Amino acid sequence: MESILLGTSSAFPTEERNHPSLYLNLNGKKILIDCGEGTQRQIRIAKLSPEIDYIFITHWHADHSLGIVGIISSAKMLKLNLPHIFGPKGTKKKIEELLNVFGIDAKISVTEINAPKEKKILDIDNFEVFAINLKHTIPCLGYKIKEKDRIKINKEFLIKNGIKEGPYLKNLTLGKDIEYKGKIIKAKDATFKLKGKIIAYITDTKKIKSIEKFVKDADLLFIESTFMSELKKEANLYYHLSIEDSLKIAKLARVKKTVLIHISQRYKNEDVIKEIERFKNGLNVELGKDYNIYKL
Repeated sequence: MESILLGTSSAFPTEERNHPSLYLNLNGKKILIDCGEGTQRQIRIAKLSPEIDYIFITHWHADHSLGIVGIISSAKMLKLNLPHIFGPKGTKKKIEELLNVFGIDAKISVTEINAPKEKKILDIDNFEVFAINLKHTIPCLGYKIKEKDRIKINKEFLIKNGIKEGPYLKNLTLGKDIEYKGKIIKAKDATFKLKGKIIAYITDTKKIKSIEKFVKDADLLFIESTFMSELKKEANLYYHLSIEDSLKIAKLARVKKTVLIHISQRYKNEDVIKEIERFKNGLNVELGKDYNIYKL
């Protein structure tokens, strides 16, 4: 599971930060979460594949969605597969209107989502994608990608019992007992469950209780941190999170690694880092930057 940040700014891009977008490579499936203005260029700079399988839009504010037309238009010209787009209610109409405005003849699959509670929206290969409604000024979604749990062979058990590795062990991973040299080897003794990794993406939203449950035990959390603590009232007024809010959520949810994104253009990196130190409370947390790569 590889994640590449393509944009970490909020409403206004800066010299260092593009509009929001996260690129995911899941065993060859290419995914974008959000697609702000300039995302195509970021993909090229990062030397990533321009062929996107899925785009998940959190909401239809311009800084999170202006790049979609460019992705579709380029895919058409390059004769690439067109992405399947997920987003909140109204996404289908907006895609149709955009294609019409720019005269793009393309059939785009669109799935609209309303998720008052956590909802599985896609099952692809070894991964499942979940969504939940956030609380912003317009309909907005948070997303979570979970690697499916896997059954693995316990190699220590094999060594201890003198069992040689071979293709016959596959049945054990399917929960089936096998016979080895006249002895029954039980699947429950020879295997263990490997928990799948979890990546969560939360932006733009007020601090609400459902977020904590949604991102619980995530291995990697990308979460908006638009404002510093001195502007907490503004954060609440504009339905955003402060850095303090984001880190409290991550702490309560026992997130393993937290990456702060959607940073206001008013702040310099060093200012944000100082604020992180002030509120991190033992967390493994860092300031997200464009082109940072995270592997699980």
